[in-house]
Amino acid sequence: MNDDLFLKIEQTIVDSGEVFFCSGPASEELISAYESSLDIFFPESYKIFLRKYGTLMFNGLSFYGISKQGLAANSAPDVRYVTIEARKLGDVDGNMIKILSSGYGPSFSIDVSTLSETGESVIVETELSFKREGRKSVVANNFAEFLLDEILASLE
Repeated sequence: MNDDLFLKIEQTIVDSGEVFFCSGPASEELISAYESSLDIFFPESYKIFLRKYGTLMFNGLSFYGISKQGLAANSAPDVRYVTIEARKLGDVDGNMIKILSSGYGPSFSIDVSTLSETGESVIVETELSFKREGRKSVVANNFAEFLLDEILASLE
């Protein structure tokens, strides 16, 4: 299922003709180091994304991941950096991995405390009020589904 979604993602990006940038594949060792530093395990579809793209900037969207700077990175789109900063601010909890900011308020995170029927962690949307209210809305069953949906929406 993830393989099919990633093939569709890749084909959609290529067919769009839009310029995209990725930082390049992350190694298994670096992925493990990121998981350890965040005290969390990444779901498989997110690991596929990290292995394939590292980070991805497409059509105005910046999907957080692992950049060439690795653990030394201290800015977006580094997933470790943005997740740690969001945790400090109370914008995500310890079960969340921040993967995208909308630029207008809401942000999106992998929530490892909730599994979908696909068996993977869901993607949640949170508002700036998360630190006070703790509300999260499930927007996708897994990272690959979310990535494809966001890419398609950006092309509309």
